[in-house]
Amino acid sequence: MSEKKIVKVEPLPEEWRGREVGLMDVLIYARKRIRERRGLWSITGLDTVDSLLAFTIGWASNTQFNGATDPEWCDFQDWLRDVKHEAPPEGWHVKYLRDCDGDHERAALKFLDFVQEFIELRRRPSAQS
Repeated sequence: MSEKKIVKVEPLPEEWRGREVGLMDVLIYARKRIRERRGLWSITGLDTVDSLLAFTIGWASNTQFNGATDPEWCDFQDWLRDVKHEAPPEGWHVKYLRDCDGDHERAALKFLDFVQEFIELRRRPSAQS
């Protein structure tokens, strides 16, 4: 028998109302949800690190296909590769899952912790509101 989850629809964060929400904002929100024990599935639909990878690719593709860009996401990817040296050939998702002994939540949090670190370095407190 398959496990079923009952999903409660919750409102979006108040600070998102009336403004464009970027991928980095959503990734910070995903980190918060996991740390609140609400699960990665509440953002990506599944509890796997692969779902987080697919989510980021889908978001970035949608942004591009709609003629927009997300410079902060691009800068993060460069920073992850050039500063943190965390862009292995097999992909961060594969490496992090291996580093975390197959624990998908820990692997996702490892990636999302880098997102948080980058945001803390890049955004000034007045820019977060």
